[in-house]
Amino acid sequence: MFAIASEPGALDLFWFPMAICIFGLILSLTRNPEKIKKMGIILVIIGTTFISISPLTLPNSPSSAFGQLILFLIGPITLLILAILISIIFPKINSFEFIKMVLTVLGLSWLLLIWFIDPQINNSSNKYWQIWIIGVEISFTFILYLQSYFEEERKVKVLFFLLGSSILLFNEENLGIPNSSRLNFIDVFGMLIGTILGIILGILMWFIIIQKLHSLEHDLEMDSELNLIEREKLFDKLNDDLIWLEKNKIRGDEYD
Repeated sequence: MFAIASEPGALDLFWFPMAICIFGLILSLTRNPEKIKKMGIILVIIGTTFISISPLTLPNSPSSAFGQLILFLIGPITLLILAILISIIFPKINSFEFIKMVLTVLGLSWLLLIWFIDPQINNSSNKYWQIWIIGVEISFTFILYLQSYFEEERKVKVLFFLLGSSILLFNEENLGIPNSSRLNFIDVFGMLIGTILGIILGILMWFIIIQKLHSLEHDLEMDSELNLIEREKLFDKLNDDLIWLEKNKIRGDEYD
């Protein structure tokens, strides 16, 4: 609190909103009452807002590069989410197909425009933006290659394969495409592979540990005898159940 009141810095204007955003995500995505989930969404919005304006509040901080990435992504991702919502809410209405197509084209064009401009911060390229956009390229290429593999028609197979290959060419330096770098592509590809392998190994380790813990558990031992108080409670419960069953049986016979 003293840091916030005296001289705000990266801890107050970036990392504290980041913690608020993560805490809000936990509240909104876990099993909580609706009021708690709404409060979590509000915390996410507040945290995201402070993070996205960090290039203005912390212009010389390295952390503001991530805030610039969030600021660039808010617009196009909002357009793409709207297009997805329209396709879900109005799946068979032709009049909304044009709106969905326009939103999708605008969102993708927005991302490509930022990529061609090469966002700068602190007199250097935004490394977080480069990691994100190349990661998206690799993901889309992988999806298109999978689609090409599962398609039955040869023409469609070739089309998806060429689309995936054309995305990879965005990082080919010899073609003279702005903001292209094979080195960044290799680095991000290795980062994605390492992240995926780490997640898989983490899940396997968690599964093995849980299995080991379960194997160490002893079988539950049931008491063979009940004491006097437990017997009285058991008999009272059984007697109440028999009376309830008898009453309901009589009522059933009356309705028959």
